Amino acid sequence: MQQKRVLLAQNSAFIANRLPRAAMALKEAGYEVEILNWNRGVNADIIEKATKDFHKEGIMVHSIYCGNTPYGKGIITIKNKLLFILKVIRFILKNGYQYETVHAIDFDLGFPIYLAKLIKPRLKFKFIYDIADFVETFHSPIPQFIRTTIKRLSEQIMKNSTRIIIPDENRLCNIPMELHNKTAIINNSIAPPKEKENYPIKISSNQLNVFYYGALSKDRGIELLLKQKGISIWFAGKGELQKDIIDAERRNNHIHYLGYLSLAQILSVANQMDIIYMVYDPSYQHNQIASPNKLYEALYLGKPCIVSENTSIDLFVEKYDIGYVTKFDAYSLSQVINTIKMDDLNQKGNNAKATYPQFSWDHSKRNLIEIYNSINK
Repeated sequence: MQQKRVLLAQNSAFIANRLPRAAMALKEAGYEVEILNWNRGVNADIIEKATKDFHKEGIMVHSIYCGNTPYGKGIITIKNKLLFILKVIRFILKNGYQYETVHAIDFDLGFPIYLAKLIKPRLKFKFIYDIADFVETFHSPIPQFIRTTIKRLSEQIMKNSTRIIIPDENRLCNIPMELHNKTAIINNSIAPPKEKENYPIKISSNQLNVFYYGALSKDRGIELLLKQKGISIWFAGKGELQKDIIDAERRNNHIHYLGYLSLAQILSVANQMDIIYMVYDPSYQHNQIASPNKLYEALYLGKPCIVSENTSIDLFVEKYDIGYVTKFDAYSLSQVINTIKMDDLNQKGNNAKATYPQFSWDHSKRNLIEIYNSINK
């Protein structure tokens, strides 16, 4: 029997774990899988490596290039972003008939794929709209009228999709009530890499080692963490505060920047740390319904975490006793850090390890395959 072909599409497909783990799960389930992503120039090295790795697994990667397009530059890169949308539409109009299912992650890809189906109604593929993040709730300089427009368009895409996927039940507040019956939850749990990588670092033996990784943006409590003394602070990732972190590292021997790391490298570094930092600014709705990959990676590794109040994950952390909760200010963070004792830290890490099986990727993977099998009968 001929394999059913599916296309998974995401802007920065290989920065986070959501698309790669879905691609591998579908491949293992017998689907013929292809990936569509945006080569922004600045992520070309990441895409090149991922393309080679997925090729070995029998998964084709299509990359769209629209000129060098840095992250976090807002309206400066609007021309390239519009060109990307046009190129995605053209790709789908040309190739969409080949796929049984097109799975778009987030508005960046959901919108052009929705437009392509409007332009060419003969495209009969099933359309999965996977909303990992609601872009209209982001910490960014997006004007309010654009946020409102995106929200309305996103709801149109939801209505015209075959299924909607979100990472956490907290996100249901942004899904119209009448669409809840076709909405499924696939959490952000880690798909453990097949091969582990050893990435040794010289951690402090007499200070608490705190690790933040991911988007280096201003809503992630990075500036609060940089103000802390008496601890060893580690960063990995890319983003708008990258230069600030590098400058702080030059001035302070307790601050360390590791650059951008692969997931396997992240896990190696995190495993050497005492605690994972995910103190997001709760003044943004995006963070009030946070569902970070880091939370599930901390569970997987058996590492405690620090989170901020009113970000929804604070309730999770308190329920399972897997970390510490702080108000979103430097003084409160300092107070929490000063209360951490090694015995308590170890116990919370053990609690995290014991909690992980309830939220493992194996469980979500089964749900994902069931969704695909149900719409491709």
